[in-house]
Amino acid sequence: MSHIKSREEEQMSTLMYEPKSEGMLKLESDFYPVFSLFSDELLNAKFMQLKANICDLNPAVITKCITGTEQDFIMLMDRAKDFIKERFGEMTDDDKRNLLEMFRQCVFGYYILTPLVEAKEVSDIKVLDYDHIVIKANGKRYVAKCAFFDQADYNDWFLRILRIHGLGKSDEYALSHCTDRKGVKDFYLRIDVQLSCITSTEKNNIHIRKMPKKKLSWDYLMENGMLDRDMIAYLKDRIAAGYGFLISGRGGSGKSTLLNNMIDCIPFGESVLVSQESDELYSNVHPQIQFEHTMAVQKKETVTEYTLEDELRLGLLQDIDNFIIGEIKGGEALYVFTTAMSTGARFFGTIHANDAASSVVRLAQCARYISDYPMETLCEMLTCIPFVLIHMSHFSIDEILEVKGFDQKIKRLLFHEVYRKEGQ
Repeated sequence: MSHIKSREEEQMSTLMYEPKSEGMLKLESDFYPVFSLFSDELLNAKFMQLKANICDLNPAVITKCITGTEQDFIMLMDRAKDFIKERFGEMTDDDKRNLLEMFRQCVFGYYILTPLVEAKEVSDIKVLDYDHIVIKANGKRYVAKCAFFDQADYNDWFLRILRIHGLGKSDEYALSHCTDRKGVKDFYLRIDVQLSCITSTEKNNIHIRKMPKKKLSWDYLMENGMLDRDMIAYLKDRIAAGYGFLISGRGGSGKSTLLNNMIDCIPFGESVLVSQESDELYSNVHPQIQFEHTMAVQKKETVTEYTLEDELRLGLLQDIDNFIIGEIKGGEALYVFTTAMSTGARFFGTIHANDAASSVVRLAQCARYISDYPMETLCEMLTCIPFVLIHMSHFSIDEILEVKGFDQKIKRLLFHEVYRKEGQ
């Protein structure tokens, strides 16, 4: 037997580790099928003629109609109707109506993205280029099988979206966001845009997060694997008993969806203040909730910002029983410790973290952005009221912990594990 090592063996390193993955890296995308009026080749060819003659030849008119009155909208749609009648008289009435609807979606709506915006299972839509659209559906990521016609087609639509929602297109507005509360029947849309001047690809990017106008029922959440009936009973019991909640997870993991349903379970005799950057949380049933969002007001060279911290500070003067922060990212976390919880009020909120236990560490780190409290002191403050930590991923609850106390010797919080998903 030869003891001569091959060149490959000589170059191999000796690594001291245990494999953690179960298989090979998955380097292929899953595709999400998209069916729409734009999938019909014959109808699409006629739409391109309509768009070229009404939209592309009259950009000033389109701009006026987008930002104008209802009469401007009617005038433009009448132009499109007249063009269809004159050029495509042989079409059936149904095809004419479909062609007009394609035109409306293109100019005033979400165009190629419309089927994704309307699909119940889709929570996030991201456009990285005219032919590169990715989504999240039921907690899983896909590449969408749809595209704008070309770069110019996408850029024109992108600029129309900016105009419709009053977002700037100059470099000073390179990163901006808004909420569309009226444009889609069944969803509120949180829209984040990144202009080409700030993206490394030099492409305009847009991300759309969908929030159902009618909250997803507990039954729907159970059917889709977020939680089971015992968990619902547990959450309602702890809400009734006065527990606070911190829900952690990555973006799109279902945190806001769960919190939105929990809000409606807060006893109607308690007052609630919801502070959020965008209008994701809402209630159509609770009589004692006030909702506020952040905003910036610019007058000439002066910009006045109203932050989550400002809203929480004012909330202390308003006899609030429950403080809810849509998503904790920074110094607003300090008010969870030093104000809301220390005054007897309780707290609900979401935060990005890797697991339930580390969510309180992340919360304390955020509080330290604007304070010099030691981490141990902040963590100990969390024992002022009973507190539940929930961690989520892929639209499912992975872990539930309760804060049981603070160990003075090791200077750490003590937890009681209520639930851990198998395999976590």
